Amino acid sequence: MAPVARFFVLVPLILALVSFVLTSLTLFAGNKQGFMEDYAVVRLNTSMIGRNLLDKAKDGGKDAGKSGSAKDGLLGDIKNWWDDAKGGAKDQINGIKGAAADKLAGKLGVSQWYSLHIMDSCEGNWSPNATALEPSLNVTNCTASSPSHRLNLTEMLDHELKVGPLKLNLADLDWPDSIQDKLDVLNDALMALFVVYVLAVGFSGLSMFLNLGAFLLPGKAGLVPLNLVVGTLGGLACIIGTLIVAVAGPKGVREINDKGARVGISAERGIKFYIVSCIATGFMLGVAMFWLAQFLALRRKNKAEPSPGEKEEKEEKEAC
Repeated sequence: MAPVARFFVLVPLILALVSFVLTSLTLFAGNKQGFMEDYAVVRLNTSMIGRNLLDKAKDGGKDAGKSGSAKDGLLGDIKNWWDDAKGGAKDQINGIKGAAADKLAGKLGVSQWYSLHIMDSCEGNWSPNATALEPSLNVTNCTASSPSHRLNLTEMLDHELKVGPLKLNLADLDWPDSIQDKLDVLNDALMALFVVYVLAVGFSGLSMFLNLGAFLLPGKAGLVPLNLVVGTLGGLACIIGTLIVAVAGPKGVREINDKGARVGISAERGIKFYIVSCIATGFMLGVAMFWLAQFLALRRKNKAEPSPGEKEEKEEKEAC
C-alpha cells in the first residue's frame, strides 16, 4: 500500500472508533442512575395518571356512593386538593396544570415518568413540573432488565399505588390490561435490540482494531477482505438496530397513547437515541464502503498482473 493511501486508512479507523463509542454509550444508557437518561428508547409520562378519578371527583363523587364510604372519602379528598390547586392560581394556567400534575402523582404515590433503555428501565419525576417548557429529568430509581425480567408497568404501578398515601390499586383507576400488552411488544423489541447492539458493539470494536492493523501493516493484503467482512457485518447490525427503533418504537408509542389516554398515560420515543443510532449506522456503512473500494481495487490489480505461469512464459519468449 502506497504511503499516501496508507494514511487513508485513518478515515475508516476513526469512523469505526466513533461508531464503537456511540453504540456502546447507547447500549449502556441508563445503566447507572442518571447516566444518559435523555437517551431512552421510549419514555412513558405518568404525571397525569388517574385523572379519571378527578373527573369523578369533579362530578361530585356520584359513583362513589355506590362503592362505599371509603371510596367516597377518597374522591372527596382528591376533589379538595384539586379545587385548591385551581383556586390558588387562576391567572397562571400552566402553573395550575404543572402543580396539579405534581400533586396528582404525589397523591397517588407513583413516579411521573418511566423510561425504557436497552438494558434498563428507570423512573423519576419532572423538574420543576410536568408541564414546564423543557422539564429536566429527576431520576429516582433504575432497574436492570433481563430476558426474564423486563419492564412490567402494571405490576410496578399497582405496587406503588398500594403502598402510596391513598392505598389504591389499578382497578380503582379502571386500568386497561391492553396497555401492558403493548408494553410487552416493546419489551420484545428491546430484547431484539439488545442482541443487535451487542453485535454492533462487537463488530465495530473489532473493525477498529483491524483498521489499526491495516494501518500498521500496509503490506498485508489479507486484511482488506477481512476488514470488508467485519465492517459490513457491523454496518448490517447497526442498520437492523436502527430499523427496529424506527419501526417498533413509533408503532408502540402510538398504541400506548391510544390505550392510555383514558387513564392519563402517554408515551414518546427517544429522538436522541434514534439520532445517535443513525449516526453510528452511517459511520459503519462508511467503513464498509471504504474497504469495498479497496477490495475492488485489489482485485483489479491482481487481474492486471500476470500469473506466475504467464510471467515465466513471457520471460522464455524474451530469452529466445
